[in-house]
Amino acid sequence: MTTKTAKHGSVKTWVVIVASLAMSSGTVAGPRTTLSPTITAAPQADTVSWEAMAGYYRFPNRAAYIRFFDQEDEFVAQQVWDGRTYPLHRTGSLTFQSSDEAYEIAFMEGKAGVIDKAKILGRIILEKVSYNPTRYIKPTAEQLKPLLGLYQFQKDKNMEISLSIQGGKLALRQQWDNQTILFEAYSPTDFFNEELTFPLTFDIENGAVKKLTCFESDVWLKKEAK
Repeated sequence: MTTKTAKHGSVKTWVVIVASLAMSSGTVAGPRTTLSPTITAAPQADTVSWEAMAGYYRFPNRAAYIRFFDQEDEFVAQQVWDGRTYPLHRTGSLTFQSSDEAYEIAFMEGKAGVIDKAKILGRIILEKVSYNPTRYIKPTAEQLKPLLGLYQFQKDKNMEISLSIQGGKLALRQQWDNQTILFEAYSPTDFFNEELTFPLTFDIENGAVKKLTCFESDVWLKKEAK
């Protein structure tokens, strides 16, 4: 597979997110917002390794990512869109705070006991992904084949999109205006159009598409071929 660097210049930083959360609760944030620490428990035994928590985590909008990793013997969070890093201070087995801003992070285990999510700022759930969102790949035609076809919008079956391959890339055509949008691939099931900040995520079961999610929560269901 060939790769190329992905860009994320249109995504806001944590500071903007904090400010918007403050304003939504009726308070006005200043130029720099600092959250007061709310995790007061003494650090527990480090039963969970940094390696188990490390990786890329996706925001609910499916367009922004944070990477957690070990940097010179310090666990850090890095905003993928601008490279800014936040040194983290451990407050519990699965909980951390950024050393300067006191941003809260709590890692969460899934059903299999594997860490697959992280909660930041007490309310935003990030989902761990298996791919590197700073690199695009080139899926094979065989990998793209199950994704192709006609899809109906779950909330309005009169709205349809079709997916095909154009120039080796996944192409989405909006049936209502015939606009075609080309997508780069992070993985065989995760795609992105940088110009429109447009993510696509396919859920596959037994080799068939269960659903397609556009943006944060627009679900499209594949029509059965006649």
